[in-house]
Amino acid sequence: MPDVPGLHHVTAFCDDPQDNYDFFTNVLGMRFVKETVRFDVPEKIYHLYYGDEVGTPGTIITFFPMTNMPMEEGLVGKGQTSSVGLTIPEGSVEFWTDRFDDHDVEYTVEERFDETAIAFEGPDGVPFELVTGESDIEAYTDGSDVPEEHGIRGMYNATVHSKDPAGTMDVLETLGWDRVGEATHPQAGDRVRYEAPGDAPCARKVDVLIRPNAPNGALGIGTFLHIAFRVANGWEQDQISDELRANGYYTTSTKDRDYFHSRYITEPGGSVFEFATDGPGFGIDQDVDEYGEELKVPDWLDVDVERIKEMLPPLEKN
Repeated sequence: MPDVPGLHHVTAFCDDPQDNYDFFTNVLGMRFVKETVRFDVPEKIYHLYYGDEVGTPGTIITFFPMTNMPMEEGLVGKGQTSSVGLTIPEGSVEFWTDRFDDHDVEYTVEERFDETAIAFEGPDGVPFELVTGESDIEAYTDGSDVPEEHGIRGMYNATVHSKDPAGTMDVLETLGWDRVGEATHPQAGDRVRYEAPGDAPCARKVDVLIRPNAPNGALGIGTFLHIAFRVANGWEQDQISDELRANGYYTTSTKDRDYFHSRYITEPGGSVFEFATDGPGFGIDQDVDEYGEELKVPDWLDVDVERIKEMLPPLEKN
């Protein structure tokens, strides 16, 4: 089976798109890579992408702002991705804790796996961490007051809070990921860490969180919809799908997401895993120096873009 070398992106639900944009660009200093829409309801829901300068797979965080759609606040718990780690350099913890103090962002700091994790939430409660670690991704600094030496360098890991830890770990092992460590916290529960094969520049770790007595999660604003794993192309995606099916896991048909093609499974622990191709990438409709400057909708969607702009909530970019 082809390698699954790391994570591609993660997607979560938020509320107000302006609050979301301001936090991820102005506070975290990430690049606004793409402004598009959720293709099944394009007149009501944005799809907002943040990442590094060129939108490298493994750096991408995406959101569906649900301002125009009735959705309750979610509950982070078992059966979901419970947190996503973003890589910061060793020596940057004090910078980020000071910055969070300045921006009134609440946080906690934890040591585990020989790394430091600063846990915090986005404006709508979506849980993230800044984790010290190595990455081959360069920090994005244009238009941000976050210095390059402290900037975010792609994703570090995702934490899956599993209803069925053995089942979740079996899927990761079917994908060829290696079990590389365990950590125990008296309040936060046990973690089993898996690492991807190969040498992807970032986003090569998944932690399986084991807290049997924790409440089940509820999908809604403030929760993750899925995590996506990288596959090189459609042929490799088919091979991985065949391997998963041979091991008893149902995979969907291929979905066209314009910037990548996707298949999905709901793993035994309750989380949705996506398998997204590296291409065609974000350059198919904009030059890299124009990323995020205007709303982009694929031609195949066959909608009136100007009408959609009038129906979507306002979004001011700086």
